[in-house]
Amino acid sequence: MAASNFVYTVGSGLYLTAGVLYFTQAVHLPAPQVGLGLGIAGLLSLAVGIAVGHLADRRGARGVYAATLVVQALATAAATLLLAGVAVHTIGELWHAAAGFEVSFALAPERATGQYLGVFGLGAGLAEAAGPALIIFLCVTWGRPGWYVMGALFALTGLAAPFVVRWAERQRPAEKVQFDGEKARSTATA
Repeated sequence: MAASNFVYTVGSGLYLTAGVLYFTQAVHLPAPQVGLGLGIAGLLSLAVGIAVGHLADRRGARGVYAATLVVQALATAAATLLLAGVAVHTIGELWHAAAGFEVSFALAPERATGQYLGVFGLGAGLAEAAGPALIIFLCVTWGRPGWYVMGALFALTGLAAPFVVRWAERQRPAEKVQFDGEKARSTATA
């Protein structure tokens, strides 16, 4: 029991310290706001602690303690999963941005690079204009099924992108189409 309490206390100390540093240094929340949030969390834990203490008196301390450890482990796993999801999403965003720039420049004809990139940017602008309405319609109006539809749209467009890029490469006239790390597929004719 003492060993599990030791591990719990060390973990809580690390969590609180890391949380304060994250919210003040990475998220740039003011220290008073972080302190207020931790104060509210402390007051909630006092209120919940009293209720859990009464439950332990009625049901037995060992079982209630084990249940609280399971709940905390699940909450920690959920937070870890959320952070992992954020990291994967960030990496995906960076890959998407880099690949989008590479494809847009590589497929643009030399004589009309500005026009091509303007149309490419227009697609992004239209998506930024229509995207919020689509998300509100699907995810807010439809609820959970809307989220599934949105996830399917993301998956389908992600899976279709390589095929669309290859199709666009084949439609190009006999100009140089070369992506970094690849050999030119055709030779320039002048």
